[in-house]
Amino acid sequence: MDVEIQTQLPEMAGGMDVSPAELDTRELLPVLLPASFFAIGKWCGPFTRLRAAEIGLTWAVLIPGGSLRYVNRAIQAHWEEQGLDWKALAMGNLARHTEHQPGPRMLRRVNGEVFAVAFLYEDGLGPSRLLFRGTLSRFFPKGCRIAIPERSCGFAFGTDLTAEERSQVEGVINHCYQHGTRPFAPGSYAVDDLQPE
Repeated sequence: MDVEIQTQLPEMAGGMDVSPAELDTRELLPVLLPASFFAIGKWCGPFTRLRAAEIGLTWAVLIPGGSLRYVNRAIQAHWEEQGLDWKALAMGNLARHTEHQPGPRMLRRVNGEVFAVAFLYEDGLGPSRLLFRGTLSRFFPKGCRIAIPERSCGFAFGTDLTAEERSQVEGVINHCYQHGTRPFAPGSYAVDDLQPE
């Protein structure tokens, strides 16, 4: 079993003794994880498979101190019994968290135009910001591709890169994947690949 998965499963199991009523739903956030986490059949919470076979979507509550409490089936059932649209709430929370944190690092052309953005946030959920399609469209009106080389960092870059820009962006993405503390996936994807399959 993947070492990363082995560390995540106990964290989820540990969350089962916390009452769902004790969790602060204002800290509920969407989390992109390697699809391998869900493939072994032991993930005890909700998740969505995405068009990109290597990427899955789940949800977690940010706990003070920076740890995550992944949503399990008991928490999901509690919220649904209350009529809470928790998936929509998670996206709203992510927008609020994003507004209050520095995070995007931009690569610009000489004329100031953005050609790539690295999403690195203090909460460690930079890749989740790739779910903001509107933001990506504003940065890249001519279209973009995305990459998640490391679990704390997401990249978006224009489809109109020069050869030099492409080499620079691919070099950064490859470096993050090969040398990051929690590698996620090599290569890049279309924005639509983060939609449910």
